[in-house]
Amino acid sequence: MEKYLYFRTDADVDDDAASTDSAVFPASSFMGMHPTSDSALTLFFKNQIRGGATGSVDHANSLENFDSVILNVGTHTHKSVMASIAKAINSPVGKDGGFIVIADDATTALDNSTIVAEYIDENISSCGAIAIAAVYANA
Repeated sequence: MEKYLYFRTDADVDDDAASTDSAVFPASSFMGMHPTSDSALTLFFKNQIRGGATGSVDHANSLENFDSVILNVGTHTHKSVMASIAKAINSPVGKDGGFIVIADDATTALDNSTIVAEYIDENISSCGAIAIAAVYANA
């Protein structure tokens, strides 16, 4: 069974209206991760929108661009966060059905009540940015 990694940058559940607000990536599209500052970890994925050499959509072959998610983490805690993500990807599918919340910044529910943000590792402070690459055009 495929696993899926979930990310959300928006604090209000009812403001989830763009690819920069939340995204789900199949774990099989995960390409890797590395620190990009003392307190940021960037994860890379095969792009969701793929373009062929003429700019047409080619979901099977073109990997010219990569999607990314930046996680804001405690200073120099990258290793702990990377280990938590790797462990979740490689663990057996549980009650979640393969849906793994990596970083969910939501703190306001649909009814405007307060909810607790959810992170796979205590060293994640927020989901910094989600970037879904545009179709690559080589024309």
